[in-house]
Amino acid sequence: MGEECIEGGFKLKIGRRRTHVTTYENMILQTTQPVKKDKQKKIKRSIPSDYANFNYYNRMKKRRQEIREICWNNFDLPDVVMLTLTFDQKGNVEKNFTQLEDAHREFKKFIQRVNSHYENFRYLATFSRQRNGNWHYHVMCNFQHSIANKEITKLWKNGITYVSYVNTREKYNSAVHYLTHNMNESADALKGKHGYLCSRSVERDIKLVSWRAEQSDEFEEAFKKVKQERIKILYETRNPLGVKGTRVDEETGEAFDIHLRDRELTPALEDAGYEKWESIYTHLTSWADFSDKFEPLKPATLRPKKFKRTNP
Repeated sequence: MGEECIEGGFKLKIGRRRTHVTTYENMILQTTQPVKKDKQKKIKRSIPSDYANFNYYNRMKKRRQEIREICWNNFDLPDVVMLTLTFDQKGNVEKNFTQLEDAHREFKKFIQRVNSHYENFRYLATFSRQRNGNWHYHVMCNFQHSIANKEITKLWKNGITYVSYVNTREKYNSAVHYLTHNMNESADALKGKHGYLCSRSVERDIKLVSWRAEQSDEFEEAFKKVKQERIKILYETRNPLGVKGTRVDEETGEAFDIHLRDRELTPALEDAGYEKWESIYTHLTSWADFSDKFEPLKPATLRPKKFKRTNP
């Protein structure tokens, strides 16, 4: 497996209203995938023995980041509404809403009905169980505040609905937090399943890195704008790689760097001229505006009627 060390690199994560910059020092890139299947995978000491729960913990963490990313890029005041959709078993005796597949089937029908009545509709939904075992949904969407709860109830057709109008930035932040909290409530039941649902048309962050040749032009243009704006350092992370030193070829007299992976700096190595070798990741936020790289946000609006109806 080949490796490449990048002494200095940059990564831009561009959003509609926020830009995140990460600087990399001594980053190891894997240039090829390992082919040998008989070689035992090296276990990092920092990873617990319960790999399933550890991997699922990281997966849920990534889901929460994705939910925040989608919300910030696709919804903004004043056209933000939170919907709560619940199931009423009385009117649907033959259906079992304790099964996520059945609940998702009804939710998909609801989205189809909304899209048939409204255009430019975008949504992000998380789901969890109620006390009675039925699933329910919390949906952030781009309805205008003129939408009435009775209209949502007609489109839902499965039970009680509630509409919350998000009209302040504080309520907006609380709504985003509530979506992630709602998903966490049923984390055990969501293993092996999708943690959230969203429109196909949602926009995600644009990711540019300095070490990819195919992104060089786009990266240089964006990085130039970042350097012209104010930047704030958020935090820094360090990952020990080993030790490094310099040796001289006795035949040619040429000096070259030596990297010893996963070695601690002992007094003997320090006396030999070695020093700590570590990767340093510095995370910053930039005030650079890249909103022109995203489509203008539009509220969901009623579709015009295709046929003019007349009274008999």
